Amino acid sequence: MAHFLERLGARWGRRLLYAGLAVVVGGLLVVGMTRGRDKATGDVAAEQSAVARRGPFVLSANFTGRIAPGARIDVTAPFDSRVAEVRFTYGDQVEAGQVLVELDPADVGRGRAEAEIAWLRAEAEASRLDNWEQGPEVKRAARAVTTADAELGDIEAKLAETRALLDRGLVPRSEYDTIVQQRRQRQTAATAAREDLADTARRGQGGERRIALLQRGVARSQYAGVGGASSGPVILAPQAGVVVRPDDGTEGGAKGVHSGSRVSKGQLLGVIASTSGLDVVFKLDEADLAAVKTGQRAVVTGPGFGGSPLMGTVLSVGGEAEATSAGGKATFEARVRLDRLSEAAARDVRIGMTANIAIATYQNPAVVTVPPQAVQGAAPQAYVMVRSKAGRGPRRRPVGIGRVGPAAVEILSGLEPGETVVWGAPAGG
Repeated sequence: MAHFLERLGARWGRRLLYAGLAVVVGGLLVVGMTRGRDKATGDVAAEQSAVARRGPFVLSANFTGRIAPGARIDVTAPFDSRVAEVRFTYGDQVEAGQVLVELDPADVGRGRAEAEIAWLRAEAEASRLDNWEQGPEVKRAARAVTTADAELGDIEAKLAETRALLDRGLVPRSEYDTIVQQRRQRQTAATAAREDLADTARRGQGGERRIALLQRGVARSQYAGVGGASSGPVILAPQAGVVVRPDDGTEGGAKGVHSGSRVSKGQLLGVIASTSGLDVVFKLDEADLAAVKTGQRAVVTGPGFGGSPLMGTVLSVGGEAEATSAGGKATFEARVRLDRLSEAAARDVRIGMTANIAIATYQNPAVVTVPPQAVQGAAPQAYVMVRSKAGRGPRRRPVGIGRVGPAAVEILSGLEPGETVVWGAPAGG
């Protein structure tokens, strides 16, 4: 009985061993097949493709700046006065002719009177020179010439008489010589009188007359600038735009004007920046100078623009470096003049806003492009993998490349529009 049980146990042990080996072999086959499928799937996923297309190719340089006044008119005080009331806040949009500042009427009256006095004096001087030929100075000089000529004529007659008497021996020689000396004096006096008349006449036709006419024009404009004879003690906006705080060169800028303060003649009270001529000011490094040039188009965006990009043109690039930074690199100021803003954009854009500037530094209107990942190697040995239309594997093809951008590469030769390039796959036969 014991021997029977031992034989039975050995038989079942062998069967269990065979079954276990079969399970292990089957598991290995399943794992191998799964890995094979995963590898094949990975190879397919690794291959990427794109169709070469002909179209515009643009490279841009990006900068950060701020909105600044472009086309601007300064608002200044016409004379010394106390400010009675300020009717604007810096940053407000104003219309042409809108009252900006009211001045003290007493100061205005005094300043207007002084301007009118200066104008009347300049007017009188200009009128005097306009009628210079008939003026008292020319008449006085002409009378002096007439008198000198008459005196010279008298002495000439007396000299002739004395000569006749001398020839007859009736007068001494010394008397005749005395009259000759007097004639020389009268001739000199007549010559001087004529020169004085010519100089006097020239004064009314030369630079003095021109100066008088210019002074009259300046005095008249100054008188008109303080309000003439009819307007009140106010300063009006000369054009529509945004009133900007004057910049006096300090870090915080000028304090501006406020009620009760005193202003002096010619003092800058503010700047009106036209919304049709706003600028974007930004800094350039030395390395960017060669890429950015006047006339290039720019796209300006910013967090405060309501999501609408603004278009502009590079207006100027600084010809002199600003103060060097701590790193020793020179920077240059550049400006982009924005195109005329729409009414909605003019309401959103404010002086001093942060702006992002993208300047098109290179443009090709029609060229074949592919993604940068598709180009292998470097010029002049650059190549791409082109998928065969016959269904065979991709083949290597040399290409001539131009500019390289972050999203595309110029293909100057070796590839036609419509061909498919692949990357991340092994080369075909």
